Amino acid sequence: MQFIEKEVCQYTQTIWKSILDLETTPLEEDADFEERADNLAGCVQITGAWEGTVALQCHMSLAKQVASIMFDVNNGTVSKDQIQDALGEMANMTGGNIKSLLPEPCYLSLPAVAVTQNGFRIPGGELVTQVTFQCNGDHFMVSLLKREEPTAK
Repeated sequence: MQFIEKEVCQYTQTIWKSILDLETTPLEEDADFEERADNLAGCVQITGAWEGTVALQCHMSLAKQVASIMFDVNNGTVSKDQIQDALGEMANMTGGNIKSLLPEPCYLSLPAVAVTQNGFRIPGGELVTQVTFQCNGDHFMVSLLKREEPTAK
């Protein structure tokens, strides 16, 4: 089991169900998240006693669905700004819940959203937890990266 994996699964499923009324299912550990040109990542930084990043990656089709539900608009008319806001907010809620499990004091940044055509990485970040979920036939991934400790010289 990865660092706080059970809690990441629980929080993710609760947030997606309560905010979007969507069921999510964690997939097996070895499930691969397909890297595509239309992948997006929403992330928040955690700083303080524990430092790292919480990232939510998904394909554009799922991001549009999330925005459509969150803003109560037709999937075909959802705007780029709405997609970014919705994905950022989902990352923010996930990060806020995860932050509550970490040593205090910890602070959460504002969310950022980016296209991740060649995979998502944070320079200086060590992957400590990664869970792939299924939702309405699409996949998304929640990752927790811890900032690497600087090596002593």
